[in-house]
Order: sequence, then structure tokens, then C-alpha cells
Amino acid sequence: MICVVIQARLDSTRLPQKALLSLAGKPLIVQVMNNAKRIPADSYIIACDHDSEQIVTPLAVSCGYRCIAGPKEDVLERFCLVIRKTGADVIVRVTGDNPFIFIDAATESLERFLSLDKQGKGVDYFTFSGLPHGSGVEILSARRLLEAAVLSDSQYEHEHVGPALYNHPERFACMRAVSPEQWMFPEVRTTVDTRDDYERVCLMAEYLASTGSTLPVSTEHILKAWNYVTRVLLFYPSFEAGQGTGHFRRVCECIQNLKSVWRCQLYISRSATLQTAIPSDIRPFVVHELPPEAHLVVVDKFRSSIREIRDLQKIGPVVALDERGSGRSVCDYVLDIIPGPGGRLCTPNLLETSFLPLPQARKQEPVQTIRSVLVVAGGENSAGLAHPAARALARMEFEVTVIDPGVTGIRTSESGYTVSGLVAHLKENLCHYDLVVTHYGFTAFEALAAGCKVILFSPTWYHYWISRKYGFSVMPPECNLASRLLRLISSGISVPDIITRESVQSDLPAAINHLARMRIRTCPFCGSSARGPVLLRAKDRTVTRCGSCSMDYISFQVDALRNYSRSYFFEEYKAQYGKTYLEDFEQIKHHGRLRISRIDKSIRRSFSVLSPEEKKLLDIGCAYGPFLSAAREAGWLVYGTDISPDAVEYVAGTLDIPAWVSAFPAPDAYNQISSRKYAAVTMWYVIEHLEDLESVFSRVRSLLLPGGIFAFSTPSSGGISGKTRTDLFYRNSPADHITIWNHRTVRRQLKKYGFTVLSVVSTGHHPERFPFSVPPVKGSFLWHILGKISQLFSLGDTFEVYAVKQGSLEDAE
Repeated sequence: MICVVIQARLDSTRLPQKALLSLAGKPLIVQVMNNAKRIPADSYIIACDHDSEQIVTPLAVSCGYRCIAGPKEDVLERFCLVIRKTGADVIVRVTGDNPFIFIDAATESLERFLSLDKQGKGVDYFTFSGLPHGSGVEILSARRLLEAAVLSDSQYEHEHVGPALYNHPERFACMRAVSPEQWMFPEVRTTVDTRDDYERVCLMAEYLASTGSTLPVSTEHILKAWNYVTRVLLFYPSFEAGQGTGHFRRVCECIQNLKSVWRCQLYISRSATLQTAIPSDIRPFVVHELPPEAHLVVVDKFRSSIREIRDLQKIGPVVALDERGSGRSVCDYVLDIIPGPGGRLCTPNLLETSFLPLPQARKQEPVQTIRSVLVVAGGENSAGLAHPAARALARMEFEVTVIDPGVTGIRTSESGYTVSGLVAHLKENLCHYDLVVTHYGFTAFEALAAGCKVILFSPTWYHYWISRKYGFSVMPPECNLASRLLRLISSGISVPDIITRESVQSDLPAAINHLARMRIRTCPFCGSSARGPVLLRAKDRTVTRCGSCSMDYISFQVDALRNYSRSYFFEEYKAQYGKTYLEDFEQIKHHGRLRISRIDKSIRRSFSVLSPEEKKLLDIGCAYGPFLSAAREAGWLVYGTDISPDAVEYVAGTLDIPAWVSAFPAPDAYNQISSRKYAAVTMWYVIEHLEDLESVFSRVRSLLLPGGIFAFSTPSSGGISGKTRTDLFYRNSPADHITIWNHRTVRRQLKKYGFTVLSVVSTGHHPERFPFSVPPVKGSFLWHILGKISQLFSLGDTFEVYAVKQGSLEDAE
């Protein structure tokens, strides 16, 4: 007999009466019962304490459960009472504060338990490890649980039930199976133990209701709800008088498009002066206090300080739109949509004018004659330029309309032009005008896309110079508007080609959604979040120097990392080097002979005598084994590991060298690697691909004999390319190179993890990369001279490190 047993009590110390708190219109315990009822069983029981019995019983009966009460503190005894009163053989243990159980995982747990019993391999306890905290169940042998209760005198075991079995492996057979990938989310928390937990599951239920789902729901829906609730997309726009309204309108549009997939929040300070301008459909997303954390912070503020951005980075990674302040230099990602002034401002990760909110309504033909004019000085007209310009244009007998945010409705001015208040969706009305007079910003580009002629006035000299830079007809600050307008119209209005009637709008919300699925990193070497300078901004990544250890690394990465399949060593390798990896095998093996000779030299400094049995070498990331082949010929007992199954199959099958598939530094499945101690561990162009270098060095140390050699090679930012073509060097660095090393700092860095560097060998010398207008001819006198200079001053674009393990990791720290 299979019995689902939910343990529950009302007087929780951290969250009193939580079992009765409302979740989606029903008591929490009712939602738990309804969900657990989907587990196939013969009987469904609520095991509560005596004090809760009177309240819990009618709820249990309404859900098709039987209520069995027992001691408050001795939960194990409650389960024993259930077993005695029901005659259960198998118990499915559920706790009453878990409304989001993975029913498919629970059912599979039960089936695995029963299957093992049928095979004669029965266990007394089964659960899956790695499920969210609050989404799993435990399967218990009823008979063995009764035995455990008699044998246990532990208060902890009597309170938590399961430990009475799995804390005694010498007595009971217990299995914690690794969860399948579709349920492996150990970082997720769905239980209700605190007020924060309760508020979170309520938000999850609200999200599910908004998508048409009612509790109970599937695992897929639970995970979607968790992602929505816990991954806040925080928008931080400009929203003060004098800063225009374009930035605010842009984030509102993003929120409208992303609200169904992200938990969007719009930060508006309580002191903001334009509170009444917030659209009613946006108000539900407004927050007046910054959240403690966010998955992504989107800053659309025009000018932010370094301190402001640093404070926001404490909440989450910062993506800045059209940022022109000093804070631009430290943002995790910079997306420019309106072209900026360049100059001292750092290059953006991406410049894409097609993300501008372009109008759908556009003129069919270019403007030949100007009759109608629209004057709009932004959502505030803070510089007071609109009406003077409108009066000047009206005197030229144009049909003039001016947008004045201080006016309600439409009226005619004393000067004969039309005055209108703010117009909703103004961009779709621009095509009705031949000329738009505005300042540099959203409306200027929208007018170009609508097919209008455009003249810009300049509230500041910044507006003037940037307008000129991108080809607009523009009036300088504090000029005579009438004469300037007449001159520009008479001489012919410039038509910039940066945006045209044919321009197609790209999807900014989709781009932000893509950026929000990024990978953000602290320093992979030392774990510090201290940021040094940004070294590269590219469309798919930002490279930063660690402020603590000086390691260069990819701090913000948009696209997925490379898959090291067979094509990586064949098609991709051939595209870069002109031949496949196997076709290049002998050349790589030649370099391997040089490397093993250096290792032999280093080994002699550490070991006076090393027996043949101790002369073991492990090559991590061995690929198809050219170095292993060279090392074996040099008398080493060699072993390899690689993430590519195809490569490992070749090494083990064709080369007859022991090798295993392993994603170092993760433990190998069957302990083949860790069962030995090695005199040398090597990584040739591997270390730059690894993320958690503390774990890497710790694992390498555990594998090495005392005095063993750790040797690796990697690209160098201190080579000729990194020194003379710095931006190009970082831009050409592959996106799967998480860290970018420098041979000048490696001695200090490795000392942190208990390694003393014996030698650093500069490799990858390229005379043609020296900064000459005409590269030297290969084989020429200049070529050889530059090659010697490169070797003398260690200017190679790669380097090799040979280090010895010293002391213990604890001593090193």
C-alpha cells in the first residue's frame, strides 16, 4: 500500500499560521494537498499535531485526505502512527509548506523506488538530489521507518524524519540519485518558510494566473513562474524636469513588450517632478525604492555619474542606453541608439540606430516644397525655443503647428500659428508635415524616417556640435532664429542619410530580452568583484581588468559559449589554420617534444630520483593527443582528459593512451583521474577556457605529487599584438577565452594558489605584427631582426608557464 503523507502544523515559529495563509485564493495547505493528490497512491494523509487537528481536519476532508494527529515535536512518531493506522508499505513524504512540488519528479521517484524493489535491489530511502528546495519528495520504506524510530534517540531525526534513515548508512540502504537535467535546479527555492518565501510564491501564483494557469501546475510552469518572479528587469530612466521625455517613453515601450516574460520594475524617485506624466498602464510597474537585486538594470538616463552606475551594479549588471555621462566608462554594456559625439566617450558595445522607435506612417515621395511645419522642442520645451521659432516661421507664411506641453487641447496663437498640447504617438503624425523643427534627439530621427525635412535648434553647444557631426541643418545656441531659419531654408536643407524613409526598425525590447540572458562574471581567477578598466566593448561581450589581481576577463557575455564538438577540431580549425587538427598533428607534436623537454628539465629541479612508476603525466584538454604521444615517447606514463567524446575516443582507441571524457575541474564520474598522483599536469591552450580558476588550481594541486610540475600555455596580452594593437587584440580574442593572461603578472598570480613559477617561455613570435606601415617580408633581414627583438623582450603573442607545487594550499593562502 502506497501512502502520500503531508506533515503540517499551524504554529510555525518563522511564519505563524502559514498553512492557512492564502495562496491563489485558497489556504496554502489546500494548494499543497491538491498538488500532492496527483501522485499515484492508495491513500492520502495529513499528519498534523494535536493542536492543529480541529482546524486541519475539515480542510483535509474537503481535499479527499484523512487527518491523523500526533505529537507536535516528534514528527517521526506522527509518521509511525500513520503507518500503524493505515498499514502502509511505502510512504511518500511531503511537507505542508511546499505548494510547488515537481509532480513528474515525485512520480518518477516512486517508480524508481518500486522498480529497485522488484529487481531485488530495494532501498529504504530514495530521493532525487538537485531539485529546487521545496519541489522534491522522499520515498520511505514504512517497515524500515518503524525500525528507525525505535533505534533513534536523536531529537533532530525525530523532527525531520528522513535523517533517521540516511544518517545511518551502515543500517539502512539509502539512495540519493542525481536529478535528471530537466529537474536540476538546486538554486531555486519554492518552499514557504519565511515571509519572503510566502511573498515569492504569491507572486508566482499571480504570474501563473496572468498566463491563464491555475494551481496545481506542471514543472515547466513552476520554473517559468520562478524565473519571472526572481529575475527582475529594472528600468532606471531619466525622469526629471529639463531632461526631456524621450528616454522615459522608450523604457515604457520596452516594459509593455517585456512584461509578459520578465518581472519589470520602473524606478521613479518619490521626488521626481513629473509624476503626473506616468501613463496609467505603466503605473503598476513603478517602484519608488530600488530592489535589493535585479537580474539586469537598464539605465536610460542620458547622463549618469560613475558613482551612480557603481551603486546600481551592486543591484545587478548595468546595460546603459545612450549614456553620455562619466558612468558610461564603467557600465557592463553600452548600447548606443542615438549616435553620440565620440571623442572622449568610450566606444559602445553596439551602435544601432535602427532601434529607434521609427514611425510606421511615412511619406511616399520626398518633400519638394515646404508648406506645413511642425515645431517641437521635446516633451518639456525646457529651453523655451519652440514659440520663437514658430513665430519666425509663421511670418514666412508657412502653416505652422507648435507642440507646447503646457497647453491642453488646440488653439490659435496671436501670431497665427496653431498651438497643440502633447500629442500621443506623435511620431505617427510627423508624415503630415513637410518640415519638422526640433532639437537633436528622438523626434529628429523619427522625422527623418517619416520623410520630413528637418532643421534643428540647439539648447546647448553640445546639441549644436553633435547635430553638425551627423549632417543636420542646425542653428547654434542664442542665434537670431528668424534669420537662421530663412538662411537654412533658402540655401537648401541637408538630408542626413543615417535614417531614411526606407529604414527598417529593429526590435529594441527583443534586444534587451537577449541581453538579459547574458552571463555576468566576477574575476574567474580571484573571485573579486572589484572592477578595473574596461578593455573591450564588443557586441557579444565586455572585457574587464580585475581591480584586485589584474587578470583580464570577459565580465559580461551575451552569446552562448562554444560547443567543443568534432567540428571544432576539423571544419573550424581548418578555417583558421588551413588544415584540420589531425592534419596538423605532427606539427603540434613537434611543439609537444619541446614542451616535454622543458618539463623534464623542471622535474629534475624538484626530484632527485623519480621512479618510472611515479613518472605519470595528465594532460587536461588533450584534444587528439599530439602532446601525449610526444610525452609517451619521452618515457612518461601518460593519461588524458578532454570534454570532446570524439577526441577521447581517438586518443584511447587509435593512440592506445588512457583517456576519459571530463569537464575539468568537475570530478570524473568513475574516479579514473583522481585515483592517481601525477608528477606533471599540463594544459595547452586550455586554461583560458575555464571559468572557476580557484577550483581549477585546487584540483590541479590535489592531483600533483609534492614538487610536481604544472605546465600550461595561453595567449598573452603582453605580446606585440596586445601592446601595439590593443583594441584589435582583445577584439580578435575568441569569445570562449574567458581569461586573457599576461606573462608579466603570472608569477604573482600563481603564487596565490601555491605554485612557484620556474620559467616563462615567450612563444608565438610574429615579426609581421610589429607596427610598420609595410610589414617586413618573411625571411628578410628585417624579419629576422624583429624576430630576435621579439624573443629578447618576450613579445610573443603566447607564452608557456612551468610551475612547481609548493607546500599546501592553506600555506599558500
